Amino acid sequence: MLKPKKKVKITKKELKQDKFVIFTLKAKDYIETHTKLITQVSVGILVLIVLITLYVRSKHNANIQANALLGEAQIAQTTGNMQRAEEVLKQLVDEYDGTRAAGDGCFMLAKLYWERNDTTNAKTYFKKYFDDYADDDLLTAAAMAGYADCLMWEKNPAEAAKYYEKAARVSKDNPLTPSYLYSAASAYYDAGNFRKARELAQELVDNYKNSQYKLQAEIIIRMVEEKV
Repeated sequence: MLKPKKKVKITKKELKQDKFVIFTLKAKDYIETHTKLITQVSVGILVLIVLITLYVRSKHNANIQANALLGEAQIAQTTGNMQRAEEVLKQLVDEYDGTRAAGDGCFMLAKLYWERNDTTNAKTYFKKYFDDYADDDLLTAAAMAGYADCLMWEKNPAEAAKYYEKAARVSKDNPLTPSYLYSAASAYYDAGNFRKARELAQELVDNYKNSQYKLQAEIIIRMVEEKV
């Protein structure tokens, strides 16, 4: 009579080895079946890496060139060569739009036109700054106030008041905020909006007690009270 065969006991190590062999075979089969797809994905990833590298390098170079133009414009302005400053700033804003230097250049260009009383160009670049950049609270508020100044020169106090008020809302800690509040209250008064004029003048009096504009705000309040 034949003796029953003994059961062969598979160790954990052997089981792991078998699983690894099976996985390897399956992986090999998958790769052979999908070679074209894997190649395409690999090439796509490589192209993406190259494009990202080129983009980063291009952006870095653009920032360097933009900063160089900004420096040139500042030197031209300091030496009184305003025509050259204007040319360089326009080149900076047009060719390097989106860079930090172009933002600073945009504000400088707006202020240059503002000082010439060229309200059309000044408004264009002030608005471009607070619409497209606005990465500095002080400059953002100043751009809005500059835009409002232009509107006042154009005898549009109702619209100017809105932008002075926006400038005042950018930051409470801005040392120029009381002046923006006063300008807004004054413009609202000129536009005949006495309620808003009193409201902002009172806000200035209540929140900026040490401001040089406090007395002027109190005068607006008394003027409004005489009107209503």
